[in-house]
Amino acid sequence: MPGRPGWAVLLVLWMGCQPRKEEGPPAPPPVAAPAPVTVTKAEVSVSFDLQAGEEGTARFVLKDPRTGAPVRGARLLAWMDARPEGQAAPDDAACRTRIKTYLGGLLAARAEVDLNSFLLLTLNHDHTLSVIDPQLSFQRTKLKHLISLGGAAGDWALRPDGGALYVSQPTHGTVSVVDTRRFLVQRNVRVGQKPGRLALAPDGRTLWVDNEGDGTVSVLDTTTQEVLGTLEVGEGRKEFAFGEDGRTAWLSSSGGEELVAVDVASREELGRVTVGTGTRALAYSEVARALYLLREQAHEVLVVDGSRREVVHRVSVAPGPGTLRFEPSGRWAFVLYSHGDRVDILDTASNRVAHSLTGFSAPDQVTFTSAFAYVRNTGDARMSLIELASLEKSGTPAVVQITMGQKKPALARELGRSSAIATLPEGNSVLVAGTADRALYLYSEGMMAPRGTHLNYGREPRAVLVLDRSLREVEPGVYAAQARPRKNGPHDVHVLLDSPRTPVCLTWTVSSVPEDATSAGTAPLVLEPRFDSARHLTAGQRTSLRFRLTPAAHVKDQRPLSPEELQVLVFRPPSGRWLERPVPRRVEDGVFEIDVFPPEPGQYVLLVGAESRGAPLGALRDFKLGVQAAPTLRHVSEVHP
Repeated sequence: MPGRPGWAVLLVLWMGCQPRKEEGPPAPPPVAAPAPVTVTKAEVSVSFDLQAGEEGTARFVLKDPRTGAPVRGARLLAWMDARPEGQAAPDDAACRTRIKTYLGGLLAARAEVDLNSFLLLTLNHDHTLSVIDPQLSFQRTKLKHLISLGGAAGDWALRPDGGALYVSQPTHGTVSVVDTRRFLVQRNVRVGQKPGRLALAPDGRTLWVDNEGDGTVSVLDTTTQEVLGTLEVGEGRKEFAFGEDGRTAWLSSSGGEELVAVDVASREELGRVTVGTGTRALAYSEVARALYLLREQAHEVLVVDGSRREVVHRVSVAPGPGTLRFEPSGRWAFVLYSHGDRVDILDTASNRVAHSLTGFSAPDQVTFTSAFAYVRNTGDARMSLIELASLEKSGTPAVVQITMGQKKPALARELGRSSAIATLPEGNSVLVAGTADRALYLYSEGMMAPRGTHLNYGREPRAVLVLDRSLREVEPGVYAAQARPRKNGPHDVHVLLDSPRTPVCLTWTVSSVPEDATSAGTAPLVLEPRFDSARHLTAGQRTSLRFRLTPAAHVKDQRPLSPEELQVLVFRPPSGRWLERPVPRRVEDGVFEIDVFPPEPGQYVLLVGAESRGAPLGALRDFKLGVQAAPTLRHVSEVHP
């Protein structure tokens, strides 16, 4: 850009190979509105330290070369691939071509280490969790894992670092802890009676559980997964809000008359505020330094001073308010009327209703990006987008209506409590659960219709989350993601910087692995077929295939694999227009069996992986399966003498 000082880039990629300690998730960095960033390739340096097969953290550091100041708010993508022996480092043209290939999302062109991946999680009506990879370009299925919960879920919460997912189980009186690396239920923690709502403290170190059956709140340590204590709050449904930069937890109950303030670190009660019965929602504004409380039956919003712990304002609203949430700046509070057609917007600067919007259809949820408020209508299939920038202008705020699917959410078996809208990592797109349509819709701002649809395989998605494994800014100018390279030797690191889009190619040499590992190969698992790979299968017939999968000799973790750890994929190349994910069965330690059902003659590919053991799909050897047509039955007429 003319007249604007150029940015240089200092990228430092560091991989820690020390064993990971069981520590609490790191506190998120202070949130600040990033300024627009322009990055060009001017200066690059890189250093690495990692052994093959070890998981570590990839760190990219961006700095202004003139001032040394960190470049904040940058957007970058990165991939890593082992360089073939004897091949030279790619030039700029080859770098651009490879990045374009990666962006295509084909399984055959996936990088060895993708630092930009994210997964979609759905909470389903049939007591399962779906894990979907939206970045594979297969038309039939993108389902990566299906987790059985063993009971109806009340609510869920994802730890800020993405390391664990918590699901409340009202009928069992437990909270299930789901390992988001292996996608297994790691533990069931017993809490109070009928646990429902879940809330994570902003630092991610404690989980607060609403025990609706006994008037208490359980507090879990997210490092040890143990109950730290139980608080007496009151009968009925609880609401949570965290204020004073996450130091204070505010708790309420629909049947109680008091609001309880609790110190998050010590869990000691700080005081109580009498507010009356019927609390429907809580929301804290850091800008106003006040707590906002919605009383449904009294048709009012109470403003509670956080430091004095007393009600300082009462704002009258229309009958039937159901939801109260703040947009990211903390100035505007949205009040939704789930049994009506309106949305009120309160201005914390004046503590008055600044805008009353109508034309909605039983709105019950709202989610925010930096530009829009996304309001779900349950009475029809529209999503209403309210432009946040227009709230400060005179006149009626701008509202855009987007059709999401065919059926209105109210036709679903149950709508659920958790959010059916999730923001995607790019920040200007959302994922919407089409509950009654049994589908997911991807929408990008500026479009008049969803840009993509993912089927949920016959299940109603009652809530959605995005498990972001991509590079994120963990401190000013530092961008990090988890990575696990599979081989030692030189690697090509491809980086795409945005604003403007600029490719950067780096070289990294993975440190040597021990001699016994080298002689045995660097793959962490050994895959052997227990079937004749030269034998042709028959189209339209189900065939059982067995294989042996065991840890390699050089791997420290020699535990036998379980079927739940395995990912199996059978598809027809090159486009993958037919794809199946057979469920493996354990025959004996290390030996598994699957059923395949190829629909037509041709060449198929079988892939086996175990991501939790450092061998995702594509890391191990593949098997070619030849499929022949079923024999034609010929009818022979009887010949009579």
